[in-house]
Amino acid sequence: MRLLGFAPIKEYLEAGVCVSLGTDGAPSNNRMSMVDEMYLASLINKGREMYISGATNPIVVPAETVLKMATTNGAKTVLWDNEIGSLEVGKKADMIVVNPFSWTMVPLHDRISNLVYCMRTENIELVMCNGKWIMKDHKIVNVNEEEIVQLAMKQASKLVERASINLPNRMKFV
Repeated sequence: MRLLGFAPIKEYLEAGVCVSLGTDGAPSNNRMSMVDEMYLASLINKGREMYISGATNPIVVPAETVLKMATTNGAKTVLWDNEIGSLEVGKKADMIVVNPFSWTMVPLHDRISNLVYCMRTENIELVMCNGKWIMKDHKIVNVNEEEIVQLAMKQASKLVERASINLPNRMKFV
Protein backbone atom coordinates (compact mmCIF):
# COMPACT_ATOMS: atom_id res chain seq x y z
CA MET A 1 0.00 0.00 0.00
CA ARG A 2 1.30 3.45 -0.82
CA LEU A 3 0.51 6.24 1.57
CA LEU A 4 0.53 9.80 0.38
CA GLY A 5 1.43 12.89 2.31
CA PHE A 6 4.19 13.82 4.68
CA ALA A 7 4.32 12.84 8.32
CA PRO A 8 4.62 15.87 10.62
CA ILE A 9 7.79 14.51 12.21
CA LYS A 10 8.73 17.73 14.00
CA GLU A 11 5.31 17.90 15.65
CA TYR A 12 5.39 14.20 16.53
CA LEU A 13 8.79 14.59 18.18
CA GLU A 14 7.65 17.69 20.07
CA ALA A 15 4.67 15.65 21.35
CA GLY A 16 7.01 12.93 22.61
CA VAL A 17 6.19 10.34 19.94
CA CYS A 18 8.93 7.79 19.28
CA VAL A 19 9.35 8.33 15.54
CA SER A 20 11.30 5.67 13.66
CA LEU A 21 12.20 4.83 10.09
CA GLY A 22 11.86 1.57 8.23
CA THR A 23 11.25 -0.12 4.92
CA ASP A 24 8.74 -2.80 4.11
CA GLY A 25 9.81 -3.92 0.70
CA ALA A 26 10.63 -2.69 -2.75
CA PRO A 27 7.08 -2.98 -4.13
CA SER A 28 5.61 -0.50 -1.66
CA ASN A 29 8.18 2.25 -1.42
CA ASN A 30 10.34 1.42 -4.43
CA ARG A 31 13.45 0.99 -2.27
CA MET A 32 14.68 -1.14 0.59
CA SER A 33 17.35 1.21 1.81
CA MET A 34 17.56 2.70 5.29
CA VAL A 35 20.26 4.95 3.86
CA ASP A 36 17.71 6.46 1.47
CA GLU A 37 15.02 6.60 4.16
CA MET A 38 17.27 8.73 6.41
CA TYR A 39 18.07 11.11 3.58
CA LEU A 40 14.44 11.45 2.47
CA ALA A 41 13.05 11.84 6.00
CA SER A 42 15.29 14.82 6.56
CA LEU A 43 14.80 16.50 3.20
CA ILE A 44 11.04 15.98 3.02
CA ASN A 45 10.58 17.56 6.43
CA LYS A 46 12.67 20.57 5.45
CA GLY A 47 10.39 21.04 2.44
CA ARG A 48 7.28 20.45 4.55
CA GLU A 49 8.43 23.10 7.05
CA MET A 50 9.03 25.58 4.23
CA TYR A 51 5.57 24.89 2.82
CA ILE A 52 3.86 25.32 6.21
CA SER A 53 5.79 28.23 7.69
CA GLY A 54 7.13 29.94 4.59
CA ALA A 55 10.61 29.98 6.12
CA THR A 56 13.55 27.66 5.74
CA ASN A 57 14.82 25.78 8.75
CA PRO A 58 17.81 23.58 7.93
CA ILE A 59 17.61 21.85 11.29
CA VAL A 60 13.84 21.26 11.51
CA VAL A 61 14.74 17.56 11.92
CA PRO A 62 18.50 17.53 12.64
CA ALA A 63 20.80 14.81 11.31
CA GLU A 64 21.29 13.47 14.86
CA THR A 65 17.53 13.03 15.21
CA VAL A 66 17.24 11.27 11.86
CA LEU A 67 20.06 8.87 12.80
CA LYS A 68 18.32 8.19 16.10
CA MET A 69 15.06 7.51 14.23
CA ALA A 70 16.90 4.88 12.16
CA THR A 71 18.64 3.21 15.10
CA THR A 72 17.56 3.51 18.74
CA ASN A 73 14.02 4.70 17.96
CA GLY A 74 13.55 1.85 15.51
CA ALA A 75 14.43 -0.61 18.26
CA LYS A 76 12.07 1.13 20.70
CA THR A 77 9.23 1.07 18.19
CA VAL A 78 9.33 -2.73 17.98
CA LEU A 79 10.01 -3.05 21.74
CA TRP A 80 13.48 -4.54 21.20
CA ASP A 81 15.51 -1.64 22.57
CA ASN A 82 16.99 -3.90 25.26
CA GLU A 83 18.43 -6.11 22.48
CA ILE A 84 19.23 -3.89 19.48
CA GLY A 85 19.41 -0.28 18.32
CA SER A 86 22.76 0.72 19.79
CA LEU A 87 26.19 -0.78 20.33
CA GLU A 88 26.25 -1.69 24.01
CA VAL A 89 27.52 -4.57 26.09
CA GLY A 90 24.80 -7.21 26.29
CA LYS A 91 23.01 -6.17 23.10
CA LYS A 92 23.17 -7.98 19.79
CA ALA A 93 26.03 -6.70 17.69
CA ASP A 94 24.25 -5.23 14.65
CA MET A 95 26.32 -2.70 12.74
CA ILE A 96 27.59 -1.49 9.42
CA VAL A 97 31.09 -0.40 8.46
CA VAL A 98 31.08 2.61 6.16
CA ASN A 99 33.83 3.77 3.81
CA PRO A 100 33.92 7.53 4.50
CA PHE A 101 36.54 8.26 1.84
CA SER A 102 34.50 7.89 -1.34
CA TRP A 103 33.52 10.87 -3.44
CA THR A 104 30.00 10.92 -1.95
CA MET A 105 31.23 11.31 1.62
CA VAL A 106 33.96 13.95 1.44
CA PRO A 107 34.68 16.36 2.98
CA LEU A 108 34.09 14.91 6.44
CA HIS A 109 33.18 18.03 8.39
CA ASP A 110 30.38 16.42 10.39
CA ARG A 111 30.29 12.63 10.45
CA ILE A 112 26.63 12.35 11.50
CA SER A 113 25.51 14.78 8.79
CA ASN A 114 27.62 12.84 6.31
CA LEU A 115 25.85 9.60 7.28
CA VAL A 116 22.41 11.16 6.83
CA TYR A 117 22.97 13.42 3.81
CA CYS A 118 25.93 12.00 1.90
CA MET A 119 26.11 8.27 2.47
CA ARG A 120 24.95 5.93 -0.28
CA THR A 121 24.41 2.19 0.02
CA GLU A 122 27.61 1.60 -1.92
CA ASN A 123 29.53 3.22 0.96
CA ILE A 124 28.62 0.26 3.17
CA GLU A 125 31.54 -2.16 3.16
CA LEU A 126 30.53 -4.65 5.86
CA VAL A 127 27.34 -5.62 7.68
CA MET A 128 27.19 -7.48 10.98
CA CYS A 129 23.97 -8.96 12.33
CA ASN A 130 23.87 -10.50 15.81
CA GLY A 131 27.66 -10.65 15.91
CA LYS A 132 28.06 -12.40 12.55
CA TRP A 133 29.29 -10.79 9.37
CA ILE A 134 26.59 -11.18 6.75
CA MET A 135 28.14 -8.90 4.13
CA LYS A 136 31.82 -8.46 3.33
CA ASP A 137 33.27 -6.42 0.48
CA HIS A 138 29.76 -5.58 -0.76
CA LYS A 139 28.85 -9.28 -1.08
CA ILE A 140 26.36 -11.23 1.02
CA VAL A 141 28.21 -14.19 2.56
CA ASN A 142 26.94 -17.78 2.80
CA VAL A 143 24.21 -17.09 0.22
CA ASN A 144 24.14 -17.27 -3.56
CA GLU A 145 22.75 -13.81 -4.33
CA GLU A 146 22.24 -14.50 -8.02
CA GLU A 147 20.25 -17.64 -7.27
CA ILE A 148 18.05 -15.84 -4.74
CA VAL A 149 17.38 -12.92 -7.10
CA GLN A 150 16.40 -15.33 -9.88
CA LEU A 151 14.11 -17.26 -7.51
CA ALA A 152 12.52 -14.03 -6.26
CA MET A 153 11.86 -12.85 -9.82
CA LYS A 154 10.32 -16.21 -10.74
CA GLN A 155 8.07 -16.26 -7.67
CA ALA A 156 7.04 -12.63 -8.19
CA SER A 157 5.99 -13.43 -11.76
CA LYS A 158 3.92 -16.37 -10.53
CA LEU A 159 2.27 -14.19 -7.89
CA VAL A 160 1.42 -11.46 -10.39
CA GLU A 161 -0.04 -14.08 -12.74
CA ARG A 162 -2.14 -15.73 -10.00
CA ALA A 163 -3.42 -12.33 -8.87
CA SER A 164 -4.30 -11.39 -12.47
CA ILE A 165 -2.37 -8.15 -12.18
CA ASN A 166 -1.63 -6.33 -15.42
CA LEU A 167 1.68 -4.54 -15.06
CA PRO A 168 2.78 -1.95 -17.60
CA ASN A 169 5.37 -3.32 -20.00
CA ARG A 170 7.22 -0.11 -20.76
CA MET A 171 10.70 -1.59 -21.03
CA LYS A 172 10.30 -4.71 -23.14
CA PHE A 173 14.04 -5.37 -23.26
CA VAL A 174 14.30 -5.95 -19.47
